Amino acid sequence: MDQQLLQVRQLTMDDLPALKMMETGIDDDYVIRIFGRLIESPTQELFGLFLNEQLISLAGYSLFGQDRFAVIGRLRSDVRYRGQGYATELLKPVINHIKDYKGVKWIGANTHVTNHSARRLLEKSGLEPGIISYYLTLIDPSSLANYKSGPRWNEIYNTEEKRQVLLHLKNNQLGVFPYECYYPFPYDAAFFTDEYLSDAKLYINPARSRFVLIKNDRKKYDYSHVKYFWNDHYEQPGFFETILHHWNENTQNVGCWIDFSELGFHKIPDLTPYEVQNPWILYGIWA
Repeated sequence: MDQQLLQVRQLTMDDLPALKMMETGIDDDYVIRIFGRLIESPTQELFGLFLNEQLISLAGYSLFGQDRFAVIGRLRSDVRYRGQGYATELLKPVINHIKDYKGVKWIGANTHVTNHSARRLLEKSGLEPGIISYYLTLIDPSSLANYKSGPRWNEIYNTEEKRQVLLHLKNNQLGVFPYECYYPFPYDAAFFTDEYLSDAKLYINPARSRFVLIKNDRKKYDYSHVKYFWNDHYEQPGFFETILHHWNENTQNVGCWIDFSELGFHKIPDLTPYEVQNPWILYGIWA
């Protein structure tokens, strides 16, 4: 590569025509549709690698958890320039830029376990592989079987009490905090803001040994996003009654999105009630 021909810079609205000229192989790329919002957002930035003024690779990041956690995404490359190391040339300075951002303490990315090209790119850029998660959407509760039924768990309404329940979690068998659908993070108090908790429902079992946090989330469709931090979904009386109660109260949701650990996933007796995605792997480094 002739380094003199390459330039990495943050994108502006003036770069939209260059983005539209990229041949990414993606039909109806949502990044083009929301480009203006991404450029104007105070918590998101886009960067491009230009070769002779032609945009050939794209990457961006978003800030979460009171701007302390950065997630890399929007990875795009022009198909005519793939396999030549250009994506790595872009991602390394983007990560260095994030490291210089005051307050950021973790940088990560989430991708399919089977996306080997993305995984190689992330590893070459210095991110380390971590937790593997399984994303399942419960869409047919009538097919649920082999679970312990029981009374619906008690709801906690007070925001500060919700926070204290989350802060006192001793053993997180899920391994992450699933902040949103597709966006797991290290478990950290920075995510437990008043705004976030006031929009979420927290239910606790009668023994106060288990709880579940459920929050409506939209990723193309609306979901009841279930955040449960143990692997005993089918063994806890009232767990499914509780999450189905939330779904029944939010009929716009297409189902209950549940993040499972590897062990939790393999303990599911029957996958029939679920829509199952290929597993995802979280990469990250502490900055």
